[in-house]
Amino acid sequence: MNRKLERRLVLIGSIWQIVSGLLTIFVYASFIKNEGMHSSYNTLAKLEAAQSVFGSLYMFSVSFGMLFVILGILNLVLGKSLKDDKAERRKPIWFILLGLSSYIVMDIIGSFMFLSAGILALAKNKSVKRMQAYHVQN
Repeated sequence: MNRKLERRLVLIGSIWQIVSGLLTIFVYASFIKNEGMHSSYNTLAKLEAAQSVFGSLYMFSVSFGMLFVILGILNLVLGKSLKDDKAERRKPIWFILLGLSSYIVMDIIGSFMFLSAGILALAKNKSVKRMQAYHVQN
């Protein structure tokens, strides 16, 4: 059974994760840092508090972007290692869980790609198992 469609869906989802992670790190985090640097307050305490908040937001956005980049690279490797005539058990479950977590963080493109790949892989597992049972009987 050919798993070309699942590989392509995972590839597209992985590339999207890497791109959105890099955009989060370099565009969004830089914007947050610049906003924190250009904030003006009338007291030193308010200025330090605002810079502390913006610094924390910057670190969170960089960490979030790095998580997306790492997951994208991991999914590229997992997508490439999908076997054609073997019933995969753990990888489709991973893709479904990743699709659900992508939905929670409102990454609709990643959610659609990974949920589709996981569901298709699980559906093809049934036919692969039946083909293997048929070959054993003959």
